[in-house]
Formats: sequence, C-alpha cells, structure tokens
Amino acid sequence: MEANQKLSDIIVDVTQILRNKQYKEACIKKFNHSWVHLNNYMNDAGIIYYNKDIGEAHLKKRLGNVPYRDLKKSKKDIVRHVQVLSDYQERGTILKHRQKVPEITYSGELGRAFNGFIDYSIAIKRSKSTIQRYKERINTLYLDLQQSCLNISDISSSYMIQYLSRLNSSHREVSRNNILMTIRVFFQYLCAESLLQNNRKEYWMSMLKARSARQPKIPSVYSRDEVERLINAVDRGNPQGKRDYAMILLAARYGLRVSDIIGMRHCNLDWTNNRIVLLQQKTGKRIELPMSEEVGNAIIDYLKFGRADVNEPYVFITAIAPYGKLTGGGMCRVITDYMRQADIGFQERRHGPHALRHSLASNLLGLNETMPVISEILGHVSTESTMIYLRVDFNQLKQCTLEVPHVPSTFYDHLYE
Repeated sequence: MEANQKLSDIIVDVTQILRNKQYKEACIKKFNHSWVHLNNYMNDAGIIYYNKDIGEAHLKKRLGNVPYRDLKKSKKDIVRHVQVLSDYQERGTILKHRQKVPEITYSGELGRAFNGFIDYSIAIKRSKSTIQRYKERINTLYLDLQQSCLNISDISSSYMIQYLSRLNSSHREVSRNNILMTIRVFFQYLCAESLLQNNRKEYWMSMLKARSARQPKIPSVYSRDEVERLINAVDRGNPQGKRDYAMILLAARYGLRVSDIIGMRHCNLDWTNNRIVLLQQKTGKRIELPMSEEVGNAIIDYLKFGRADVNEPYVFITAIAPYGKLTGGGMCRVITDYMRQADIGFQERRHGPHALRHSLASNLLGLNETMPVISEILGHVSTESTMIYLRVDFNQLKQCTLEVPHVPSTFYDHLYE
C-alpha cells in the first residue's frame, strides 16, 4: 500500500471492507467512534498522513501503558479499531482479530530437558491439547529455575520445597494441583533419563503429591427434565439461536466434548450414511455416531439459514464478523445464558458443556444401560473412565449397601475393662 495515505481515505476503504465482510452497521459505528478520536489526535498534532506508529502513539496517550490483557473489553475494542487501520495501511487487508499469545519456548542447557520431555510426549502420541497443557504447566518450573540460575541437574529437595511454597502462594488449589500432576509426569521422564541428582522416582512422587484434604468432586449432573428445558430455551428464530441449538443438542444427545463440537468440520458430517464421524481431540479415538433426525435437522437448519456464507472449514463459527472458529469458553457462556433463561439452578453445580456429558451418562445409568454401552457412546478408551459416573447414580449405589448386623447388648459389657 501507499506510504502516504490520509486517514480519511483509509477509513473509507476499511469501512467498505467491513461491509463486504458482513459487519453490522451498529458495529461499524463503534469503529467510526474510535476513528473520530484518532482523527482529532492527528489534527491536534498537525499530522497529515497515517501510519502504524501514529496509531500506537494515539493508543498510548488515550489508554496509557496498561497491558492489553488488563484492559476492559471496551478498551480492547478501541485497540482493535485502530489495528484494522494499520493492517490495511500496511497489507491492504484486515486480519482476523486474535491477540497473539507468546509461544512457549525453552532454550539453552536448561531448556534441553524440557524440550526432550515435549519431544517424548509427541513420540508416544499424546494429543496436541495435552502437550500444550504440559508446556504451559511445566513452564512455571522452567521460569523459576531460570530466575534462580539453576539447571535440571541442580534440582534438590530443598529447592523443590521452596518452589512448591512459591507455587502454593501464587496459584489457586485447582491450578496448583494441575501443575503438580504435570510436573510429576515430567519428573518421571527426568528420572528415566537420569537427569537429576537423585533419580529415585518414588522419592519425587512422594514429594510432589497434591496437597488437598478434599474428596474427589461428584460430577455435576442435570435431570432429563432440566436438559429438555435448556434445549427448549433456545430461540431458533435467529442465526445464533440456530447455531446454539445444534451445538447444545450435540452435547446433550451424544455427550460430545466441547473441543469436538467447536472443532467439527464439514468432512465429519457423513450425510450419505447419516453419521457423524470424529477423531476425538482428547483421546485420538475414532467414533461414529448415528445422525438422528433431530440433530440432523438442527445442523441443516443452521447451515442453510444461520451460518454466514464464508470459507471456513468448521461447521460452527462465530455469529458476528470477523467469522472464525469458536472458543470453548464461548460455548460455556452460551450454555450458562440459556440455563438462566430456563430458570435452571446451577449455583452449586458446574454448568458448561461437560456437565451435559456427565448428565447423559448419569441419565443412561438411570435407565439401566450397561457400562460398556455408555463407555462406547462417550468415546472412552476404557470403562474405567466411565466408572466416575457411578458416583452420581444413587439408586444403583443403594443396591451395594450392606445391612448392619445385629450386635447383642452383652457385647459392650466388658468393653472398657
């Protein structure tokens, strides 16, 4: 693009691009509101031509030095509104709005063991999502070692006690225990490779236990009536409602994980044989599900009358431009909103897509469905993963109770002698 462009000319071109991308007029008005402030800034400074540096200087003056992640949503929108002008001025197009998350990298002698662990995880075919979680969690240990100027071979019990203390003060219990679980796996690798001073795995496993007195949580479940009320609360008279209805049905009827729903592609829909064919993102297991009339009609209704006509590989995309893949958090918020509309109490229960997965399993157990069948429906690798749902099937648990035997009164006569 031209180096010397007036702001007004860029705004005209960008506005037309936004309309071509099917942005709503109300959204474009918000862009223009931010551009008015930018225009006033340039006029006050006597600047004629726009460039990226000018946009950043304006944002710094208007928003201060607050990091992007700490800005309120309205302030983040202002950053986006100025960024699209810079994108167009430099590239002649508008990029999708995604704030880049720095890639986690491990370098130097210290990073060799961390990279080796990730390479090993890839080699034994752990899923991409699991490997990404591993990278994020062991990064806390990497940064702590880096700050302490220590290497893997320098790790001692005293250092780990101090590290665990720092971890305990900086993270909440759930987050801390998740990090500990991953570090346990990492230390098993380090011991196997003899990279530590003390390579006795049992020693480190006893030290790296999750410190929690709480019992495992009982899965949050919803009754069949509550699930139906949730589904019926969706307004299918608008594009977003058509999308949400189809996604919620996939979670409620098939127990699909949120990652498999938002990651579903057109090639996963086998219309010829009325099947949904997926490779589960968490386990890598291939599953085939029959396309019920209810679910099939919901997906067709969304694709024909609700989904924007854009070249995206994913079945379910964002409801407003710029169109792209949904996030797991977005689907969780959608379900929460509909639960409120359906007047379903969830204060003491989890209320995301995974709760619908738990509910399906629990309700199937209530109908006396066998464990192997439920395991196959949910796509579990083994029935052991499905056993967790027995904790919420109180009717079947009652069948496991034993009667308390009668104890004669004479039993206590000499108890304290």
